[in-house]
Amino acid sequence: MQTQQTALNGTVSTRRMLLDRAPDGDLTTGHFRMSTDVLAQPADGEVLTRTLYLSVDPVMRKIMTNRTSEPNGLNGVFGLGAGDPMRGRTVGVVEVSNDPKFSAGDFVLGWGGWQDFAIEKASALVAVAPVAGQPLSVHLGPLGRPGITAWLGIVLTAKVEASDTVLVSSAAGAVGSVAGQLAKSRGARVVGIAGGAEKCEWLVSTLGFDAAVDYKSADFLQQLEEATPDGVSVIHENVGGAVLDAGLGRMSAEGRIALCGLLDGYQAGIGEAFAYKNFGLLLDRGLTLTGFRIDELTGHHQQALVELRGSLESGSIVTTETVTEGLENAPDALVGLLAGKGSGKHLVKVDDSFDR
Repeated sequence: MQTQQTALNGTVSTRRMLLDRAPDGDLTTGHFRMSTDVLAQPADGEVLTRTLYLSVDPVMRKIMTNRTSEPNGLNGVFGLGAGDPMRGRTVGVVEVSNDPKFSAGDFVLGWGGWQDFAIEKASALVAVAPVAGQPLSVHLGPLGRPGITAWLGIVLTAKVEASDTVLVSSAAGAVGSVAGQLAKSRGARVVGIAGGAEKCEWLVSTLGFDAAVDYKSADFLQQLEEATPDGVSVIHENVGGAVLDAGLGRMSAEGRIALCGLLDGYQAGIGEAFAYKNFGLLLDRGLTLTGFRIDELTGHHQQALVELRGSLESGSIVTTETVTEGLENAPDALVGLLAGKGSGKHLVKVDDSFDR
């Protein structure tokens, strides 16, 4: 393989996407620039990987504003500032290994970021295998951080049961789509909140949600009331702002809210905050709101993955992807995600050599 020969001879050239300037407000493709760098051979305990897929996630916008807010699973906390390479989860293939745990040709889940090739510590990599009928990118979606997050919210935090009515915000996204299906598998009634009639129809007809409401519609609150005539006992929340406020208004006494994200505020400027009208219902109705973070619950990840993989293989979880082709188009993918375009897990296909 030409790539491996080049690396063994000493260096390999890689394109790398940088955050050119930190955004203040809405992110645009103009905030990024591409650079070309040279990587040396991996040192002892390191691996050279070629990126096949990279994950595109809303939290990438968050850490451009708050430089100490989000753990990366490797070296404590990190943020993104002007000139920094874009970080993120990747599925790749090992080109050169300088660690006995990996060999050339192994597929790995890592933190290679937005680049063609990466030098990564072997201790930070997880070996992954193809799943029958699925692309390798499934390890960035339902078998990755989105799927685990959904499981932690529905199963561990909210402890959803068949008697529950579950409201899922950002239901057409990578986390929400899995969360809703997990709730359905437990016999609960599930109502999704998504943007646009097409996404709402997809949630019901394809994913099996009992109802879906369009937060972009002028009659959103009426739709929500009609979809939840007996109230809501659980909210799986990933948006915040007006969407969470509306959900609070439908909560039954002693309801539970599993909070995994606040997408509504990621594009806002520092210091801006939503004025909740229904916040007092947390007290008046005895509600429980629990924020949870995937990297603080690692002891439950394996249990989550066992169920998620089984659900994929049995067909009880359906997965969908919004795939952008080419590393150079990764900024478009992130901007589109933040604008609400596409459904399911957002990815960039950097190299298609190992498509399954």
